[in-house]
Amino acid sequence: MRTWGLVLTTTIGLVALAPAARADATFEELAAKAAVLSPADLAGMVWSLTAPCDQGDLTAIRRCTIVRDRRAAELRAGTWFVNAEPGAFSISAYSADTADVTLNLAGCVACNQPVGGLYIVSNKAAPSFTGEVAVAASVHQTTRSFGDEGQATRWTKRAIASKSQFVVRIADAAGGLFERDGHKGLALEILGYRVYEPCEGTIVSASPTAAPVAPDKAACGNVVDEVVDAGPKVVLPAMLTPSDIKATMRPVTAAAKDCFDNYGVPGRAKLSYTVNGAGAITAFEQTGDFADTPTGRCIDKAAKGVTFPATQKKNFAFTFPINVQ
Repeated sequence: MRTWGLVLTTTIGLVALAPAARADATFEELAAKAAVLSPADLAGMVWSLTAPCDQGDLTAIRRCTIVRDRRAAELRAGTWFVNAEPGAFSISAYSADTADVTLNLAGCVACNQPVGGLYIVSNKAAPSFTGEVAVAASVHQTTRSFGDEGQATRWTKRAIASKSQFVVRIADAAGGLFERDGHKGLALEILGYRVYEPCEGTIVSASPTAAPVAPDKAACGNVVDEVVDAGPKVVLPAMLTPSDIKATMRPVTAAAKDCFDNYGVPGRAKLSYTVNGAGAITAFEQTGDFADTPTGRCIDKAAKGVTFPATQKKNFAFTFPINVQ
């Protein structure tokens, strides 16, 4: 795996870093020792770890280098409290066979929208990429059992609005930078996490153990109880997650393999989508080796037939690569 910028040797996805010993008994104790990273602070972090400081005269270069290196040293020595990206926490559909749903927390701080050109993810395993969206490793996955599907649906409709937070540190002393599949990123070691439902303040999942947070009744406006036994109104996720895209596109990937079997032409295609809030495709284009060929038309048939999960985002654009050989 290549690195860039300063002398950086992160081993994300190759050699997992051993978990640090942690004496903190609760998430709150861990978070109390960490400094808060706002979105603007994240941009500053990226600058401190990547700035070349090669512009201007010698004085300007020296001043830039001193500021950059001092800040980078502080970043590498500290622990940081940061919000996970919306969509990092997801809940599967109810399984009648096992009478449960699966809860998954992905290590995403910036998976959909890079910060300063860097995707920011957990170092638990190397991320993959679905077009221009990073698919980060799962930080925690578990199941939650219910007596019946109705109970699961009512709980899920409220819990899907949960917020996720991490306590992190830069993955290694060299800076945590990596490059994979043509994308640049920053790897963070996640020391603790908390997922909570803001309306009631209840903890959905946490490590170390976390106490309930103060309820935010303003957040309850997104979940309104219906009059007739319909349960709460559905709260749609903010946007499509990498997992949503990957799951929806599985039939397209399978169909592309069938198209290759039929026509025997290897190559690469890039599928560009725009999807509306209802999950319907509003714009589609295929570019690459198969455009205007029998193989391409075969792929298009499957690619145009999928429907994505509904979200709050009115329009969401992304690309999805297809490679067959």
